[in-house]
Amino acid sequence: MSVIAEDSVRGSVFKDISADDEDGQPTEIESMCMNCHENGTTRLLLTRIPFFKEIIVSSFNCDNCGWSNTEIQSAGRIQEKGVCYTLNYLQNVYAPEPDPEMTTEKYTRSFEQNEDLGLNDMKTEDYQEEH
Repeated sequence: MSVIAEDSVRGSVFKDISADDEDGQPTEIESMCMNCHENGTTRLLLTRIPFFKEIIVSSFNCDNCGWSNTEIQSAGRIQEKGVCYTLNYLQNVYAPEPDPEMTTEKYTRSFEQNEDLGLNDMKTEDYQEEH
């Protein structure tokens, strides 16, 4: 069995958000409406927000009953430590170099913070194993 680097797999699945990208079309799949139990359409877009993380944008629409739903979910792995950014102003004249006026602080999240983020009940062990 060969091991493929996670970055090489994720790089081919997730695309950076770009205003100029005309190929960034969502994937459409037929799925059941939770309201009327007829078939509707789910649209999925896997994308990467630069300097943030990978996300899944999903939307559902039922032509039968008109029910719709939109969600944004994190698609990246859960980091052990949270990050707090402190900005002193809005414009970075140093871009793309690091801004010397911005501080980055890594911290250990408390149980309550993890609870607020929904991380305490999330199963992550053996997540990538095929069943």
